[in-house]
Amino acid sequence: MKLSVGVIIPSFNETKNISLLTKKILSFLPDAKIIVVDDSKIENNLKLKRLLKSDSQLKNKVILISRFKKMGRGSAIITGFREMFKNKQIKYFFEMDADMAHDPEDFSKFLGTIKSKEADLVIGSRYLEESKIIKWPLKRLILSKIINSFINIWLGLKISDYTNGFRLYNRKSVEFLTKIKLREKGFIALSEIAFRLKKNGFKIAEVPINFTDRTYGKSSAGVKEFVSALLGIIRIKMSN
Repeated sequence: MKLSVGVIIPSFNETKNISLLTKKILSFLPDAKIIVVDDSKIENNLKLKRLLKSDSQLKNKVILISRFKKMGRGSAIITGFREMFKNKQIKYFFEMDADMAHDPEDFSKFLGTIKSKEADLVIGSRYLEESKIIKWPLKRLILSKIINSFINIWLGLKISDYTNGFRLYNRKSVEFLTKIKLREKGFIALSEIAFRLKKNGFKIAEVPINFTDRTYGKSSAGVKEFVSALLGIIRIKMSN
């Protein structure tokens, strides 16, 4: 029986990684529907478009939504959800980073958990007992742990990893998200999504994942982004 699964990938200057990632996704889920929401400028976007059209393995397998300017992680994922939700056959919606940090080999964990725990959202956690973090710079690991601790204090959802973008949603939770407007634009929108789902009665579960630092390119996350994220968490809490 075919799984009715969609995968949404927010992207910004990730042409090389997108090629590797989408092929790996299809090796685990051959019938998956894939949407890439790309915020790259025209030059890099055209490179990605040409790659997807010229590669026989990817042609007609990947839908590319081009936005030509950096509009943020939260906006990208909601855009992808709204497009994917039009396909009434899709029951489960994966969200994952474009930089190869998330391993499609973990798909089965998510799908098993969302069914066995009857969850609406399953978050892939880097900080559970069985999780593995590979080749991630110590500075980024420390910043991530600090911000996740801060978020838990402020939002109190008892989640170990609010800021990881490897997630699986059921159709009901995606329908809810397609109807709302996120207040936050950057990666902290991941925390806002979890918070708003939980506050509206949706069930959240976590699974341990293997997290590996990016294959190509350089991360845009830094101290400035983390300070902005801390302020974003305060706004999320105060607005609710």
